[in-house]
Amino acid sequence: MKNTFILIALIFISDKLSPQNPFILNQFTADPSARVFEGKVYVYPSRDIPPVEGQGRPNWFSMEDYHVFSSSNLTDWTDHGVIVSQYNVPWVDSTSFSMWAPDCIYKNGKYYFYFPSRAKDTTTFGRGFSIGVAISENPYGPFTPQPEPIKGVRGIDPNPFIDKDGQAYLYWSARNIFVAKLKDNMVELDSEPMIIPNLPEKGLKEGSFMFERNGIYYLTYPHVEDSTERLEYAIGDNPMGPFKVTGVIMDERPGCWTNHQSIIEFNNQWYLFYHHNDLSPHFDKNRSVRIDSLFFNNDGTIQKVIPTLRGVGVTDASQKIQIDRYSCTSEKGTSIAFLDTLISLKDGRQY
Repeated sequence: MKNTFILIALIFISDKLSPQNPFILNQFTADPSARVFEGKVYVYPSRDIPPVEGQGRPNWFSMEDYHVFSSSNLTDWTDHGVIVSQYNVPWVDSTSFSMWAPDCIYKNGKYYFYFPSRAKDTTTFGRGFSIGVAISENPYGPFTPQPEPIKGVRGIDPNPFIDKDGQAYLYWSARNIFVAKLKDNMVELDSEPMIIPNLPEKGLKEGSFMFERNGIYYLTYPHVEDSTERLEYAIGDNPMGPFKVTGVIMDERPGCWTNHQSIIEFNNQWYLFYHHNDLSPHFDKNRSVRIDSLFFNNDGTIQKVIPTLRGVGVTDASQKIQIDRYSCTSEKGTSIAFLDTLISLKDGRQY
């Protein structure tokens, strides 16, 4: 072994051992609705697939099913597989590939998974999107879809919210953002839908996500003021408003015209879940979900989140380090350096 050199690769990554965004690499995912259930974070995203002939509208979003992912440390994620598919929902058009942004919530011992899609019976349910519910006793399924969508709801991006008094609400989008109370069974409306007023009049608004912190209700949503969605929020003292537009959570992202968010607190830290087209830079209909930390000012306003490739996870040193993940690239590019190290032992031997 004398005069044998040990080759050590030194990969210099500041602050974090390994970056973390996007945090799902084996498939395209978007519209992440994150929830804390049973001490873990569960993420219910939509799932983009590359569009091919006969699968929905050409060069558009193509989505046929939903997976759910869970993690106890925001680093190691478990894919629990398909929980709902366009092929097993009685009312869904199984040729539409329109299983868009979903969400899930827990109430009365059950998990309620809300999802939009196009119906095969357009005479009964109309030609646009309806919103359905699938129910399970576990956050990872199996989920049983209800035979019909929710009556009185037409649109996309369902977002359920349960207030501290136990009252449940459903938010959804159809160019404007709508809200209505839900009955205790979580599958029927308990009030007439209303458009949430006082939001920006110009441009598309969709993808609402409601949460409460210290008595303040935060209505967050993507908004297209120019040509790309940015994440904004409005605040109020009631789940149904009125709300006051307050600020921007994340600026527009070049390369991907959509964004979609959820915000949770986990282990005393707040996080923003969102998406970008990292794994498909030339086609922004195949997206990937991300996480970054989120912070509040003393007055309750939200500090703007600057997206990173580091994310929030920490990779164990014994695991494979992804060298192509970084926070930014220098003007000279990136490279790998190797160091030959001669190790001397106390007895005089060298390796």
